[in-house]
Amino acid sequence: MKQNNTPFLYRSFFNFWLVLILPAGIITALVTHLIAQGSLSSNFFKLPSTYAKFVLFQVIFGTWMYYRDYKPKSKKFRENA
Repeated sequence: MKQNNTPFLYRSFFNFWLVLILPAGIITALVTHLIAQGSLSSNFFKLPSTYAKFVLFQVIFGTWMYYRDYKPKSKKFRENA
């Protein structure tokens, strides 16, 4: 059986999203709220704007990282496999 030499991150876009895009979105949402408000409150997760900003960041950052990082590197790993 042939061993897959492709790193976990570049095996599928879901893995890429799970390892890079999702944590970056969560950290960005928390840090921007901490900078703006000074502390986290329970209302932070109740506001719909929190989730709207989170999704918007993921779409923009995810698209940028897809074309900048995922697509070229995954193509290189597939060609070498």
